[in-house]
Amino acid sequence: MLCDYHIHTHRCGDAQGNYEEYIENALKVGLTEIGFSGHCPQYFLPKEKRTRHCAIPDEELEIYVEEVESLKTKYKDSITIKTGLEVDYIPGKEKEALSVVEFYDWDYLFLSVHFLGDWAFDHPKYIHCYENRDINEIYRSYYKTLMQGIETGCYNIIAHFDLPKKFRFQPTETIIEEDQAIELCKNFNMAIELNTAGYRKPIGEAYPSEDILRKCFQAQIPICLGSDAHRPDEVGKNFKTALDLLKKVGYTRLTQFNKKRKTSYPIGKE
Repeated sequence: MLCDYHIHTHRCGDAQGNYEEYIENALKVGLTEIGFSGHCPQYFLPKEKRTRHCAIPDEELEIYVEEVESLKTKYKDSITIKTGLEVDYIPGKEKEALSVVEFYDWDYLFLSVHFLGDWAFDHPKYIHCYENRDINEIYRSYYKTLMQGIETGCYNIIAHFDLPKKFRFQPTETIIEEDQAIELCKNFNMAIELNTAGYRKPIGEAYPSEDILRKCFQAQIPICLGSDAHRPDEVGKNFKTALDLLKKVGYTRLTQFNKKRKTSYPIGKE
């Protein structure tokens, strides 16, 4: 058994290909379960400023759910499909976020942080902003924001846990907020995603790093796999490398979700 829970959809403006192409590639690489997790609508912006860029439009969220639900039936004899959503946490917009969190009985919800204030820190267009900021403070602010999201209790999985490293900007000192976020994740019974998109980014390693994974293992935090696929050929990509890393750290089981209930399955020997 092997699951990929972080797969995007053409309804997000930054993803290519149709559902069937993603599913067919999942079958090709030997996955037994996948989850679509489109970017949530931009609930945190005024309605007139919301776009399809990196988001499912508000009026298409119901269509997205219906499409994925119909695929569960269509492919029921070939692969298990779950319905998820990646939700950006924006401090001060918790009530507004409920419009997507409570919209549907999701199989799981990813918690992600892509913004520090109005800065989309992982967007290549704004990479120059790193030059005028204290890198350690960036990481502190990121983990503080992530912890606020964890404390809402609304989410099941933390996506790309150490995302600020994407462009190879690394902290130069110990960031205690990193350890605090791991502990808070444990306290709120959340899982952490091993996201293989990092292998395809300048950092060249998974999110989170091996060091963080070791801390997660010591804290007995469950792990699930996600490719963060924005194209069909990215589904399940670098999973063998990821599995080798997990086994090196000590993990023997991975986590799956059904209507937010966690179960586990063993990591294969191969």
